[in-house]
Amino acid sequence: MSAASAQSRDAAKPVSDRQVAVMMFVDYGRSFGYQSTLAAIQIDVVKAQMARDQALLKQKEELYRKKAIPLVELEIARLKDLWNRKQLVVAEKSLATVSAQYQAMGEMAKHFGGVNVPVDALYAMFRRAWDAGCEKGPDEVEAMRAWAAFATKSAERARQLNRLGRETKTALLEKLTQQKIAWANYEQRASRLDRCRTVLFPSLDDILTVDGPRLAGADKPSDR
Repeated sequence: MSAASAQSRDAAKPVSDRQVAVMMFVDYGRSFGYQSTLAAIQIDVVKAQMARDQALLKQKEELYRKKAIPLVELEIARLKDLWNRKQLVVAEKSLATVSAQYQAMGEMAKHFGGVNVPVDALYAMFRRAWDAGCEKGPDEVEAMRAWAAFATKSAERARQLNRLGRETKTALLEKLTQQKIAWANYEQRASRLDRCRTVLFPSLDDILTVDGPRLAGADKPSDR
């Protein structure tokens, strides 16, 4: 039998758990690498928005000192600046989270490459990633609350301008919708904040039991 024929017959065999794990790992690794890139880009985006809105805030402060705009306009600019600052904290912690996950994927690559990777060392890497994800939860809530406050003040100003005939009904409805969405997102995220470490958060002992003793004669997953 030729080597090509033998390889063809092997390829037609049912997939093993280990083969599935390797393909899943490759897919996850690509995903985390892409997420790391997006997270880094998001930091740059938020910083650019901060620079733009801080310049606008300075203009609003000057205009308010000259009594050229009402206080609400300045308040909106300040709330936008606060929201940007909160978003930057979340963006930086998001990058730390996916970077830790990507590092763990690198250790998994060593494992599949034949290198002995201690289970406690790999678990510690994943645990750092999981903890980082949970630690940014309160910052996400704060950012969402800042967004909701900004949306509320913007809607308040839109109502004022609409009554004066300087804001369309469509624009007002859009800002009211944004306000509703912002508060709904904030309340939902805040209500689930304490679940991070209680849902799908295995301990090292849980991981160790995965390859615990099996009954005599039982097939190993990698043998199937």
